[in-house]
Amino acid sequence: MRTLRGMLGMGATFSLGVGGVAGALAALVSLLPGDQGGVELIRLVAASAIWAFPIGIVFSGVTALTARSDRFEELSMARFAAVGAGAGLALFGLLALNAWDAWTPLNALGNATILASLGAGSAAASLAIARRAGDRRLTEGDESHVLPGEPTP
Repeated sequence: MRTLRGMLGMGATFSLGVGGVAGALAALVSLLPGDQGGVELIRLVAASAIWAFPIGIVFSGVTALTARSDRFEELSMARFAAVGAGAGLALFGLLALNAWDAWTPLNALGNATILASLGAGSAAASLAIARRAGDRRLTEGDESHVLPGEPTP
């Protein structure tokens, strides 16, 4: 149950992170002169956040199976990015099964590139954030409801 909860949390983290980055990029594009198609930009931001959720779940599941006993400092950034890209390509494969007649080869290549990039970038960012946070495991006697540095009641 803990692993499933972690997988859903990683999916939500990927989704929020990608949505935030895509939203910031869309805001920057909207500042440029000319017509950028505001509704289309909002649709792209929402779509990227939605597609990042299953990528995060698959990434987290593969990582839980392959790196169960490793600490964040021991994990390779390249390996994390490769697993994230693989999760994006797995989602692309699932989508391609249903869209093989609707996509041109150029569209398929673009979609594969976008989904692999979403996965790799989100995975690398997640590892960088986790490394920066450090090891914050609770030890015996720690109160999980008390913030570090706060006196215990």
